[in-house]
Amino acid sequence: MNFSIKHIISILIFLVLQIVWFNHILLFDKYAPIIYIFPLLLLPIQKNESISIFLAFLMGLFVDISLNTGGVFAATALFVVYFRKVYFLFVKNQSQDIENINPSQLSFAIKFFYYATFILLSQFLIYFLESFNLTLVFYKLPVLLVNSLITFFIFFFIDIVFINSKEAN
Repeated sequence: MNFSIKHIISILIFLVLQIVWFNHILLFDKYAPIIYIFPLLLLPIQKNESISIFLAFLMGLFVDISLNTGGVFAATALFVVYFRKVYFLFVKNQSQDIENINPSQLSFAIKFFYYATFILLSQFLIYFLESFNLTLVFYKLPVLLVNSLITFFIFFFIDIVFINSKEAN
């Protein structure tokens, strides 16, 4: 099993941060960063993703309960964890085994596109599932893009300060 106490603690920390702090702040009265998916993106990729999917569901469920959103964040968390493996199937080297990819040790360029892809997809999915109307999602596209950009900067700040500093030591 590739899960460690470190992964569980980071999931709990980001869950508490999302529920206690990020759910209650609005930047410029519009933008609320969605950071709870960050530790899900850094989970190790395994042959059997059942533990990752279960943790993602629980994490999303707790965010849904705190926001009373009816499963939007649980569905988004499940989407992110499930399609990480599909994403790496498309971007991996031919000689690289997908189970040996550790998302926290990716190069800057690959991590940039990895974070950007899943932040945009998760934001789009959240807005779509909340409204269940594609035209409303496109109407709110500027808010979605700025919210994604803010979340992206938070991800890279956390990545640079906490993850890269640990690898340098």
